[in-house]
Formats: sequence, C-alpha cells, structure tokens
Amino acid sequence: MIKILFVCHGNICRSPTAEFIMKDLVCRAGLEAEYEIASAATHSDELGSGVYPPAARLLSEHGIDCSGKRARRMIKDDYEKYDLLIGMDQANLRDMSRLFGPDPAGKLHLLMEYAGRSGEAVADPWYTRDFQRSWQDISDGCQGLLEKCSGVLTLDFSSCRDKKSLYAVLRAKMDWQDWYGENLDALYDILTGLPHKGLRFVFIAPSPAAPEPVRAYFEKILRTFDEARK
Repeated sequence: MIKILFVCHGNICRSPTAEFIMKDLVCRAGLEAEYEIASAATHSDELGSGVYPPAARLLSEHGIDCSGKRARRMIKDDYEKYDLLIGMDQANLRDMSRLFGPDPAGKLHLLMEYAGRSGEAVADPWYTRDFQRSWQDISDGCQGLLEKCSGVLTLDFSSCRDKKSLYAVLRAKMDWQDWYGENLDALYDILTGLPHKGLRFVFIAPSPAAPEPVRAYFEKILRTFDEARK
C-alpha cells in the first residue's frame, strides 16, 4: 500500500484539496485498496476547522465530497507512517524538516515536482483568492503523482469546449506525433501499439456546461478506448 500525506500551513485549503482530488483519481482508477491518503497542517491556526468554503465548493462542483474533513496538525510519527509527505511550498518543506529532522528515505517533496515544475509552489488561495488556479495546479500535481506511483495516465477533459481541445489533451498526455491525424482511427492505432498498450487510464469528462457536440465526441473517445482494450 502507498501511503501519502499532503501538507500545507493550515490544512483547510490546499492540502485537503490535494487529499480529495487524489482520492478521487485513485477511485476512478480502481486502486482504492492500494492507497492510503490524508492531509495535515504544519501549524495549529485552524485545528478542527472544516475545508474552507471556496475550496469545498470547487471540490463539490467536480463531484467530490469533502464533508467531515477537519484540520489536524502533523506529528513526528507521520514520517514513519507515510511513504510520501508532500508539501505545497518551500515553507511547508522547512516546517516538515524542522519536525522530522533528516530525510534519509527521501520522503519529503513538493507537489509541483509531479507536474514537471520542480521548485514551484502551489500559491495559497487564502491570500491570492485565486482558488481556480490553485485547483488546476493541485490537479496537475496529483495526476502526475498517480502516474509516477502507479503508471496511470489521467486524461482530464473537464476544460474542453471543442473537438480540437479534446485532441490537445490526448496529444499532450500520449506523446502524439505530429504526423498522426486528429481522428478516432489514429487514436485506435496509438492505443493498440507501444508504448501505450496495457496502460491504465483515468478519464475526467467535459463539464456539463460544455457544448453537447463536445460531450458526444468525448463518448466516442471512450468507446474507442474500450474497443482498443478489447
């Protein structure tokens, strides 16, 4: 089992968002039994508080329930319990290092490492008020983390509003060569060849507000994946 603890200053915005996004991705991939996921604070400012309402609303808009979550502070024993302790910014890493001391097992990381943005922070929306940007950064990091840990590719079409943007997601995630056409036949060819043969995928559908043709084409993409799998 892979045990992950997400960490931020107060455990009411960024780290619980990461906890519940990661739980959702793991559930979509059918890997619930293989992961233990939680979040904690580096400070005591918000102990016992629920997820901050704007962050909770974003989770709810994506169909993710965070009710019952209460902020808690990390403890020294967390280093032994968890395989990965993932902070949102450098201050979180410093606070973890002060509590845990040396990191001989290499367990301490920043979330954005897994989005290919090593050294970058997830800005605290408590101060920036930009909860959507923080959501996207955290989502990117969690998708990269799942790929790193389990080899599962997440195809996130939630922001797609036209057919071209659907294929932009596929191209970015699947190393789609320029000479492939943007059509279902090309997708089938890619899925039934190496290196994607045998991989697992997680799909995040276009939002209900997306145009109907986009949502209909997304269903065709799903059917193509299913045909290729068979």
